[in-house]
This record gives sequence, C-alpha cells and structure tokens, in this order.
Amino acid sequence: MTAVETEPQAIPRPKRSRRRNGRARPPLFAYLATAPTLLLVLLVVGLPLAYSIWLATHKSNPITKKTTFVGLDNFKTVLAQDSFWNAFYRTIYFVGFSMVLTTVLGIIMALVLNKAFRGRGFMRSVMLVPWAMAPVSIGVLWSFIYAGDIGTLNGILNDLGLGFLATPWLGNNTRALNLVALTHVWNQTPLTALMVLAGLQSMPASLHKAAMLDGAGPVTRFFQITLPWLKPTLLFVSIIATINALMAFDIIMIMTGGGPGEATTVFAWLGYVYSFQFLRFGQGAAMLYILTGLSFLLAIVYVLVLSPRRRKARTAAVATTPDSTLQRIRRPYSITPPPPRDPVLSPRTRAILSDIGFRAMVALIFIWSAVPVLLLVMMSLTPASDLIRTPPSAIPSGFTLDNFKAVLFPDGGTTSVQARRVPLSLMNSFIIGVVTVAVALAMAPFAGYVFARWPRARAFQAGLWAMLFTRMTPALTLVLPFFVIYRTLGLIDTRTGMVIAHLSILLPLVSWMMKSTFEGVPKSLDAAARIDGCTNFQMMTKVLLPVIRPGIMAAAIFGFLVSWNEFLFAMILTSTPDSQTITVVLSGFLQQARFHEYGPMFAASVLSVLPPVIIAFVFQRYLVQGALSGAVKG
Repeated sequence: MTAVETEPQAIPRPKRSRRRNGRARPPLFAYLATAPTLLLVLLVVGLPLAYSIWLATHKSNPITKKTTFVGLDNFKTVLAQDSFWNAFYRTIYFVGFSMVLTTVLGIIMALVLNKAFRGRGFMRSVMLVPWAMAPVSIGVLWSFIYAGDIGTLNGILNDLGLGFLATPWLGNNTRALNLVALTHVWNQTPLTALMVLAGLQSMPASLHKAAMLDGAGPVTRFFQITLPWLKPTLLFVSIIATINALMAFDIIMIMTGGGPGEATTVFAWLGYVYSFQFLRFGQGAAMLYILTGLSFLLAIVYVLVLSPRRRKARTAAVATTPDSTLQRIRRPYSITPPPPRDPVLSPRTRAILSDIGFRAMVALIFIWSAVPVLLLVMMSLTPASDLIRTPPSAIPSGFTLDNFKAVLFPDGGTTSVQARRVPLSLMNSFIIGVVTVAVALAMAPFAGYVFARWPRARAFQAGLWAMLFTRMTPALTLVLPFFVIYRTLGLIDTRTGMVIAHLSILLPLVSWMMKSTFEGVPKSLDAAARIDGCTNFQMMTKVLLPVIRPGIMAAAIFGFLVSWNEFLFAMILTSTPDSQTITVVLSGFLQQARFHEYGPMFAASVLSVLPPVIIAFVFQRYLVQGALSGAVKG
C-alpha cells in the first residue's frame, strides 16, 4: 500500500489579545474605565503643571505685563541666593525633626492602642482627632497657646506659681522653628500611628506565641519580630512623613508667617513669598519645582520598594504554616537561652507595675491628643475679656455662649466681618467636599480596578506614575496656574472652581486608594461574575463595588477630610463669602488682629473641627480598616 501523505498541520498563531510573554492584553473595557480619570487628571493637573513650567522658564514684569523667555536663568538665580540655601537647611532640619519624632511617637501609640482594653475604640478615635483637624485650626490653637502676653501656656505657668518661666515662646528663632515642627508632629503623628496599627493587626498571632514558647521576652520580640514585620510599613511611613513635612505650609503661615525674621522660612513658604508677595512668578515656580523634584525622588523610592512584584514576594514569604511564616524573621531566641536568674520582683508585682505603666501610657496619649482640643473648646466658651487679660490665666472667670451666638446668628451682637461669614463658609466647605468626593468616587473605583488587575501594562503603569507625580507635587506649584486659568475662564470665586481644584488633589488620592483596595479582592470573583453572564460594567456595579464598600467608605472619609481641611486653593481662588471655605475665614480672623474677636475666632475654630471630630469618632473603624487594606497608601 502506498502511504498516504498528510499535510502538516499549521501551528496556530497566538491570539492578538495576548502578549508575546503570555500575559493577556487589557481589554477595551480597561482603557475605557481609566480614560475619564486620566483625562480629568490631565486637565486639572497636567495643564497647570505645563503652565508652571512655562512660568519657571520665563521672567514676567507685573507692571508692564511683559514676559521674556530666560531658559534656566530662574533656577540659576534661585540657587545663587543665600535665602534659598538658608531655607533649604531649615527645611532639612524641619523634615528630619518631624519624621523622626512622628515615627517614634506613632509606633508607641500604635503599640499601646493595639492592646485589648476597655475603651480602646474611644482612645483610637481620640488619637485621630489632631490629624482630622484642619492645619489652619491647629495653627490658630497653638499660636494662641504659645502667645507671649496672653498665651495659654504662660497662663498655666502663672496659675502654678511659675510665672518667672513665662516667655514669648515664638519670639526666639531656634525655639520658634522647633515649636512649629512640634506642632506639625502633633498633627501628623496620628496618621503614622494609624498605618502602624494596621500593620500590627495584620501580623499573625502565631509569631509571638512561638517566640514566647522559645523563651523570648517582650523586648526581644519587639526588636526581632515586630520591627522586621513592620519594616515595609515603617519605610512607607517615613516617606509619607518626609513628603508631608516638605509640603508643610498652612501651620507655618498661621503660626509665624515665616518669622521671627526668617527663622521658620522653609522651602514651601519661600516659594509662596516669591510668587505671591514679591510677584517673582518665575523664581517662585523654580523654587517649587525644586521642591517637586525632591518629592518625586521619594515617589520613585516608594514605587520601587512597594511595587506589586515585591508585595507579592512578601505575601508568598508568609505561608499558611507557622514555621514557614517565621522563616522571614530572624530568631535569636532559638539559641539556647541563658540560665534563668532569680527575679528581683515577684510575678504579681511585675504584673501590677506593667498594668500601671500601660494605663499611664494610655493617659499620656489622651493628654497629648485631647487636652489641646479641650483647651480650644474652653477658650471658645470663655468671655473675650478673659482671653486678653494680663498677666494671663488659664482659669476663666466664667463661661458664655456669646462667642457662638456671634458666629452662628447674623444678629449675634458682633461687628466682626469674619464672624458673619462663618455660617456660609461652613456650608461652602460641606458642599464643596461632598461634590468633590462624589465626582472622585464616580470615576476612581473603575481606574483603581484596572490599575490593580493589570499592573504591568505599560499604559497603566504610565498612568500610575502620573498619579504618583501629582500626589508628590506641592499644591503651591499648581495654585498660580489655576489662578491665571480661572481668571480667563471666569471661575474665580466660584464653588465650581473650588471643586475642580480639589479634584486635582482627591482624584489621584482616591484612585490609588481604590487600587490598593482592589488588590485585596481575589480575581476569581471577576471570573465567577463573567461566568454568570455579567458584562464588565455589571461585574463592577453589581459584584465588585458592593464587596469593596468598606474601602469606598474609607476613601470617601479620607477625601472629605482632605477637601474640608484644604486652605491654599481656597485662599488664592476665592475672595468673597460666596465661595470662601471655613479655613479661609479662620485665617481672616488673624489678619484682622482685633482682641475682641478672639472669642468668635475660637468659636469658629470649634465649629470647623466639629465635622472632622465627629467623623473620627463615628467612622474610626472604617479609617482603621482602610489603612489595613492599604488605602492610606494614597
């Protein structure tokens, strides 16, 4: 028989929907889902950034309104000035002081509040209050506490018979810089504690149990188990603390205005002075771009260290069995322990002393977090005459509601222009915050889903880099271009303009939070929804969004707090009560500098911190859950 020759079968070509390395190409839905977010970020951040680059390479004359291209001359001029380098050294000191103290205090707070005790939820809410407050409110509070003639701190010293120690606390150069940095630490420490607390709660209990069976004490367990476990969190905390310190502006403006002299003039404040006081827009933009460069370098470190590939490696290192979990942590306690020594104290005595020390730490956290806020409430209820008496005293002669009547009712019996603006400014802050969060949440979850599911796609990697760059860009770099563009479009002094400006901050933040949230959702849920016949849009709206509801709640809370507390955009882009927010009105009280308005100013400050405080107490578990899922990484 003649063999029948058969034609060789053609080798099937790989589908166009897959890359050469075997990874599936993102579907059309992925590009459509990210397009609204990326397009809006391009409009509200990209265009202002491009215009600020134009400013940095031009010299403008505010009188003749002529501009001249100068290339890099603005950068050369800035780098040749002594004021720049003096501000640079102060910034380095301010950042180092803030980062170290914020990290150390945050770890201590997290360790204490991670223990189970009665009232732990209440204390966690109290701990979050300083972070939830607007920096403008914090500046108003602490500037009065440190005031020389009528300050609360000097009043307390007088009441204790230590009046000889009273001094104008912000009048000394070195002391003023340290006190402003300490105030920044008071504001930022709760955020560090929140993230460290989330890391502690994700730690397997078997780690410490196994170490205790091996004879490791609490100190050994902290340095050999807790710190290695928290290393990724602490690295991220240090980066965030550094960036926040680099961009510190509100507190410095309210407390010292860069003074005395130039004692508290850091990078951010110097850029503002050159841009909006000296009207040297080109040099101011150059300074702020140098600050942006420093921040962006930190963003690169963040991406390299906490990239998805590294995070997966860390997750794989933590296996399901206790033995494999312990492989990533050095175990010096596996060595034969030293011979036991006779204890100096009995176990009962040690337990009693340990309990006393723990309760003392809880009390110190309460004093650190709550007492300054309680002082603010007390000052809002104090008659105006008591606030300006000399020598000062922290004990009021009585309490009154007149300060709140002055700011809540048009006929409150005050002649203060700022006091009459408080009700409308509170409503403006609320409306702008709610609308901004609603717009961000309408788009960001779709973008976050795509960034989480296709992290290695080049287009989406570029989008993530753009989001991170905008997150690390100081608001000062954007506010001048916003002002020029808004003036052309007629958006100055409008709520719509404020919503657009706040989206430049919130949209990258919420998108990154949603990405971190979706990374905790198994991909099998996507496949199950498609098997059931869901389209991509139905899968998102009917399956995934209900699953990540806690993450959405956390993003909404964080976003609203950011919008409510924002000051710089509101100060530059508004001029009348029609759209001014409560932070601008508070700063206006200080500009009027009238003693009889201190009472209404503190009443307005209490009203401004009331919504954030309520959020901290009511939604504390969502904030912790958001940090636990990685949401704070925005």
